[in-house]
Amino acid sequence: MSAFSSRFSSTLLSFLVLLTASHFLSTQEYGLYVFLFSIGSALGLIAVLGQQILVVKRYQHHEGASHWLNQALVGVNARWLALGCGLLVVAATVFFIFADAFPEPYRHLWVALAFAAVFAVSEYLQNYFRIHGQINLSLVPREIVWRGASILCIAAAGLIGYRADGEVVMTIVTVLLGATTLYQAVAFTRGEGWGWLARHDDVPRETRGTWHKESLYFIANGILNSSSAYLETILIGAVLGLDKAGFYFVALRIAMLLTLPVAAIDTVGIPMIAARFQKSDNAGAQILIGQLSFASFCISLLGAFALVMIAPFVLSIFNADFAQHADVLTVLCVLSVSQAFFGPGSWLLMIGGGERFFLIARAVIFVFYLGLLYGLAQIGGLMGIAIAGLFMTLASNLAAWHWIKRKYAIDNMATAFFRPFIFTGLKQPEPMQPQPDGDHADTAAKTAVH
Repeated sequence: MSAFSSRFSSTLLSFLVLLTASHFLSTQEYGLYVFLFSIGSALGLIAVLGQQILVVKRYQHHEGASHWLNQALVGVNARWLALGCGLLVVAATVFFIFADAFPEPYRHLWVALAFAAVFAVSEYLQNYFRIHGQINLSLVPREIVWRGASILCIAAAGLIGYRADGEVVMTIVTVLLGATTLYQAVAFTRGEGWGWLARHDDVPRETRGTWHKESLYFIANGILNSSSAYLETILIGAVLGLDKAGFYFVALRIAMLLTLPVAAIDTVGIPMIAARFQKSDNAGAQILIGQLSFASFCISLLGAFALVMIAPFVLSIFNADFAQHADVLTVLCVLSVSQAFFGPGSWLLMIGGGERFFLIARAVIFVFYLGLLYGLAQIGGLMGIAIAGLFMTLASNLAAWHWIKRKYAIDNMATAFFRPFIFTGLKQPEPMQPQPDGDHADTAAKTAVH
């Protein structure tokens, strides 16, 4: 319940951050803020270098933070994360020093790069606390405190007459995210200690090799994920104009309200499902996945019907000109509902050993998506871009569903609630097996989807 309430509050506050910024910034400066935020968020999801997934998959929470294998895993996570964030900090410094040499809006990229570095650390810590069952520590700092403080600071700057622009607002949210992430980092250090700094050589080379190999797959999938989430807004800002980027980002965030149930599942349900996989309880995992997917789909569908009816009004709250694109919001609502229909799809596939398949499948889909995006954008503008995103979402989720159905006889669609074992007559679920190195503590959870 705390996870759902935190996710709901997070999405509501995210909505209010956008609303507050839209009232204190001109349309062009608002578009700049959205443009920078999209770039920063996309790069942040990439710069975490897949470690937020690796820690969920491999961390043996029942062994405790002091266990040598867990300490070694955290050490590996830290090295990868330092690499990603270090590159971003260097790039941010270069862009800041030579800002005047770049045209608008690229001269402001330094703040997006700085935000990305902080966001990467925040993303890792959020997932680290999640697997420990510390939901409040995982969600409240970033999802509640950061967004709430952003609303207050942006509004205060506007009310006192400070000449805020897109770069200033982006700087404000970056500093505030840094403060909340620092709080999480202190809590992480108190719980985990510093033993992970010296555990690198304690892990067999084969185990480290497995972690690094998985990290590469997770990185590649992270690039595709962030591209899917933010590429459209970034391209709209670069090609069609910052004002249109501002609208599309707002519409997308409004539609994302419908994925709240999926977010709650990802927060609480994934660790529960992963635990069943580690016990080779495929039947129990199937029942749980079916229940969660069905619940998320029903809630999302009801929300979509309500949102579509009031779409013009909701958009006009941000900007009166946005209401004319209400049909684009309708397509984005369909996208969100389709995501909810497949429940915790790709997350489960990633922790279940399907990262290589998913990478190849999504790479192929992404190539077709780019062509579709270009073609539909030429024909239908913003509507065409939204439709291209819908096709990308459906194709990716169907690929994940096919893999887990074929390999483990588990169905992650919402309809699985009514037929949880429809595929088991075709193939019995494969039991979990220890890794070749024989290390039971490092056994993978070999079942899943997203």
